[in-house]
Amino acid sequence: MTRPIPAILIACTVLSASAAEPDFSGTWKLNRERSALGWLPAPPGPELQIEQRGATLRWVEAPAVWSAAFDGRPAKANSGGVVTSTVLKWEGKALLINTLVSGAHGNYTQMDRWELSRGGATLTIHREIVRLGSESESTLVYERPRPAEPVRQAAAESPRPARRYVIPAGTKVPLALINSVSTRQASEGDRVYLRTTFPILSEGRVVIPPGSYVAGTVTHVKRPGRATGRGELFLRFDSLTLPNGVTRDFRSRLGAIDGQAPGDFDRTEGKISSQGNKGGDARTVGEAAGAGATVGGLATRTGAGAGIGAAAGAVAGLAGVLLSRGPDAVLPRGSSLEMVLDRPLAFDEDELSGGPTPAAQH
Repeated sequence: MTRPIPAILIACTVLSASAAEPDFSGTWKLNRERSALGWLPAPPGPELQIEQRGATLRWVEAPAVWSAAFDGRPAKANSGGVVTSTVLKWEGKALLINTLVSGAHGNYTQMDRWELSRGGATLTIHREIVRLGSESESTLVYERPRPAEPVRQAAAESPRPARRYVIPAGTKVPLALINSVSTRQASEGDRVYLRTTFPILSEGRVVIPPGSYVAGTVTHVKRPGRATGRGELFLRFDSLTLPNGVTRDFRSRLGAIDGQAPGDFDRTEGKISSQGNKGGDARTVGEAAGAGATVGGLATRTGAGAGIGAAAGAVAGLAGVLLSRGPDAVLPRGSSLEMVLDRPLAFDEDELSGGPTPAAQH
């Protein structure tokens, strides 16, 4: 007979799991030089105060005050005519905060992703504002204020600033497709998963090693027509995750595909098109017409029978073409693609595992 698990053991398990989540509590100062501010409903203040107690999170971005619980239920508030509905969710060590806002600045959705650096000295907030017909992305970098130290001690023990490695915008990143994609099966919004196949370096150090994960989205699908038109497929790349779990978000485009992949690629529009099938359609009509002529000739000994059979065969072949679609646009699993970064990707030294690696060793 199975013995019941003691309640105290269950409680300890829950407490140990919750203790693994990072604590964002404290007063944070905005580092504007390291931040990338897009369009925001209101400019961020110089300070962010966070209080995280048990199942409740409260934070102040003056003059706004936010509060929500980690129970997955929306926290609704009305302050100065601004109505908000906020939901918290853990995604590994990152905290996702989604808020629906209605007020003086219009209706919009604010999606935050909070991440602490490994040492807990830096808080990075990736913020996306989605309004009707437009999107804006920002990156807010906050740092913990250092306690005041005597001048003599500070001079003797001044910390060395953390080194940053930047992959510039426009960098081409080779990828391999993990799951196949085609216009026959794909729908808009489907996810696409890939891996990097070549190391990307900055200042002689491997920043994006092979095997890093890239996630993308199918943004447009068009099936080939029954008489005319090719299949069309558009992809967008959304995020990069290093093997150690460090993630960066972006909106990058497709720059090239494997030359051996079926179909055509329009580099200007980023469109993947299926191959045409005009020759196959004409062959279908011709073969059906020839078969009809043979049957007609056997049915009657006059040339009229062959003519009638050929006409009937042509009609049947044309009907077959009109009822069947052309080839789909397909990217098989393992296809080689090239992603072009739309923005620079910056990594602090403590976000990269291992020490600096000279380029000559790779």
